[in-house]
Amino acid sequence: MKKLLFLFTGLLSIIIVLTITRAVVSNTLSTSGIDLNRLDDEIHTYKRETALMEEKLLHAAAYTTLQEEAKKRGYEQATSQIILSSPIPMALNR
Repeated sequence: MKKLLFLFTGLLSIIIVLTITRAVVSNTLSTSGIDLNRLDDEIHTYKRETALMEEKLLHAAAYTTLQEEAKKRGYEQATSQIILSSPIPMALNR
């Protein structure tokens, strides 16, 4: 009789412990899922911002944009080169 009572108490204890463990693990996983969704949304937002910044950078670095900005600031394309002095020879005859 005592063996049966001990076995019943042991099984009941194991069932209670496993049920509590299952509840804790389920709660942890559900919270992790919410956090993962939030992080996934942040990653998507950062990727979109990065794409927009890259597009702005490419537009600003485009040759036509640089040319237009130079015209606005008064730069003109050089028509002739000006040489201030004659070049020095690389090697001297000795």
